[in-house]
Order: sequence, then structure tokens, then C-alpha cells
Amino acid sequence: MKKKIESSLRKIEVDEKTAEPVIVEVKESKFLSQIKEKKQERNKVKKERIDNIKLSSNKMKEPDMISDGQLAMKQVFTKKEDESSAIDKKQRLFKRVFSIAFIVLMIGVIAFTAYQDFFATDRPAVSWNDIYQLFFKDGLFLIIALVALFGCYFFKGLKLSVLCKSLTGRWHFRTCFETAIIGHYYNNVTPLGSGGQPFEIYYLSKHGIHGGVAASLPIATFFMHQVSFTLLSVFCLVSLSADVDLFNFANLAPEVFNSSIMGAVRPMAIIGLVLCLAMPTVVVTFSIMPRTCSKLVHWVMHVGGKLKLVKNPKVTTFKTMKNVLHNSKCLKAIIHNPLILLLTLIIGFLEQICSCSIAFFTLKFFGFDLTGAIFGLEWLLVVQICFLLYSAVSFIPTPGNSGAADLSFFWLFSVGLNAGFAFPAMMTWRILSYYSFIIIGFIFAKSKKYSDRKKQ
Repeated sequence: MKKKIESSLRKIEVDEKTAEPVIVEVKESKFLSQIKEKKQERNKVKKERIDNIKLSSNKMKEPDMISDGQLAMKQVFTKKEDESSAIDKKQRLFKRVFSIAFIVLMIGVIAFTAYQDFFATDRPAVSWNDIYQLFFKDGLFLIIALVALFGCYFFKGLKLSVLCKSLTGRWHFRTCFETAIIGHYYNNVTPLGSGGQPFEIYYLSKHGIHGGVAASLPIATFFMHQVSFTLLSVFCLVSLSADVDLFNFANLAPEVFNSSIMGAVRPMAIIGLVLCLAMPTVVVTFSIMPRTCSKLVHWVMHVGGKLKLVKNPKVTTFKTMKNVLHNSKCLKAIIHNPLILLLTLIIGFLEQICSCSIAFFTLKFFGFDLTGAIFGLEWLLVVQICFLLYSAVSFIPTPGNSGAADLSFFWLFSVGLNAGFAFPAMMTWRILSYYSFIIIGFIFAKSKKYSDRKKQ
């Protein structure tokens, strides 16, 4: 009987003594057993890795049919899905908490100011004569307040039109006026009043303005808005300081000028103005010294990352430098024409004055009167105080600076009104200067969307 001769394989190994390659024969059965053991080990590892992955369904392939690459990709995608779902849950929770807190805050402010005006006050009560005068003699002031509201739209649209004319050579007042309505709407429904620019860019590009110009106009308009507001606010802060008192308001209206609330508003206004000046200063510095500004932004973001104030310093630095570069290009386009720069600055002043004049004419409608003061000085005092109030609450992270703006207006101007008129005056001013932008913008956006669909 013949013996079965087992075939053998050869492999090269290194001799431990001589460190030279040596050919070694290996029996086929032993070689196959080694391969089988390695395959079993690989399958065992695959099975363990599969068991560690939590799956929502059992639609998974058999362990021996899944490659290492597939397992790795499945782990990565599962991890990312879990992280994204966790982030979405946190964002939804934050929005709900913020919305509830905002509603509670507004209800609390309204209830508190109403109680202070109607019950907890030593000011003279409202008489029937005051109510008669309110509706039949001072109604003109409410109409003028509405005209001032229209002026906010008109001057912003005019500012956009002037800049558009300088960049394109054509007037687009109607489109720019409609863009102003859209911009005011989105600025007032977003915190810190900074959400309108993307929608303005979209609206301009959709209605006949070239993409590059459409992207530049809202940024340049916002920049000029910040500059004009800051300049006027700094002037008001200086003129209303106790050392300067440019218009002698300390003797004319001591109950307002020397109020303890007024003393608290001044330092907050300084903080707000510093924050308002931050972006224009960075843009101007970048236009003059780009390398220095770039290093400064990188350093600030790096320090913010170390202090855990900036979540992702590299990404935030990139976005900041991108915005600064774009704003710098828009600013250079304006600076090349000094006449346009001066004209838009003057229009920006008029827009800001219209916004603050709403408060004065609302107060006059409710009987605000300073003894011995002429009409022009009353207007100047209220407008300057409004600039300080807007500066002081500009960094409050609520839509329209709600809460802080209501309280500050109520406390400062209730001294010049009879008991029972301060709360209605505050609510009327808030409706005209804030909620009207939302209501008008919402109605316009819906009607414009309907008309555009009808044309298509």
C-alpha cells in the first residue's frame, strides 16, 4: 500500500544566529491550519466590533460578509448621527427655553410697569380734561409720530438708492425702498438687530440688482448706519454730561437730567458704543493696515479659545476675516466718492433722528411737558436721551432689546407724565418703534410673495 506523500511549501526566514536568509520547508497541512486560525481570529474581531455597534434594526449583513472598511464607515456614520441628533436636541431645547424666558420676561415687564403707573405712584392722577386733550387736541402729535416712522423707511431706502446709483449708474428707489421694509422686518425679529443683511442681499439680487452690487449694498448701508448712530450717540453723551451740559438741561429738566436712572444709563451707553464701534474700527483698520488687523483678529480669537469664550477659534477667525474683507471692499468703493460718502452719512443722521423722534411725539401725544421749556428744546432733550437709551440697551441679546428698552423708557419719561399715562405712552412708543416694523414687514413680505407668484 502506497503511503500518501504530503506536499510541502517553502518559505524564507531569517536565521537567528547568522542573520542570513534561509529557505525552510513547511508542510501544507500546517500552513493551512495557520491560515484557518488567522481567519478565525479575524472573524472573532469582526464579531466583537459588530456587537459594540448599537443598531436600530437587524438589517445588517452577516459578520463574514462585512469588510473592515464597511465596519469602520458604519461606526463613523453612526457616531456622527448620534452627535448631530444630540446637537439638534440641545438646540431645540435652547430655543424652547429662550422663547419661554422671553415671553415670561415681557409679561413681567408689562405687568410691573402697569402696576407702577396705575397704583404705586405719587404723581398727579389723570383727569377727564387730560383724556379729552389726549384724543381731541394732541392727536396731531400721533400723526407726526407715524410720519417719523415712515421717515425711517424712506431714508433707509434713499440711502440704499444713493449707494446703488454710485455703483450701477441707475436709480432703483422702489426696489431699495422695498428692501428697506424687508431689512427692518428681519432686523427686528432677530437678536441684536443683525439678521436683515442676508435677506436684503437676496431681495436685491432677485429684483434686478447685479449679484456683486446686491452683496455690497446692505453691508455698506449697515456700516454707514453704525457710523451715523455712533457719531450722534457720542455727541449726545458729551452734551448731556454733567460737566458739559451744552443746552443747560440740568436747570430746564432737573427731574429727568439728574435722575438716578439717567446716571445708570450713561455708563451702559458707553459700553454699548464701544461694542458698536468694534466692527467699523476693525474694517477701517483692515483697509489701512491689513496685516496688522489680521494678526490682531487671530490673537483675539486665540485668546478667546483659551478662555473658552470662542468655540472654534480657527473657524471663527476665518468667518470674521471673510466678513471684514468683504466690508473693507465695500468701504473702499464708497470712499472713492467722498460726495456719496457725505451724502449717505447725512441721510443716516436723518434716519436715526426720525427713529428717536417717534418717542418725543408719542410723549407729547400723552401730555409730556417741561415747564418753561420751548418746543425745540423739549424735542432735543428727548431725542438725545433716546440715543443714550438705544446705546445702553444695544447689547441686550433679545429681539428689539425687549425688556430693557421698555423699562428704561418708562422710568426716564414717567416723571413728565401724569399717573396712568406713562404705561400707555410706553406701549404706544414700543408699538410704533418696534412692533410696527414687524407687522408692516410681515404683511409686505407675504403680499410680495403672493404677487411674485401671480406674475410667474
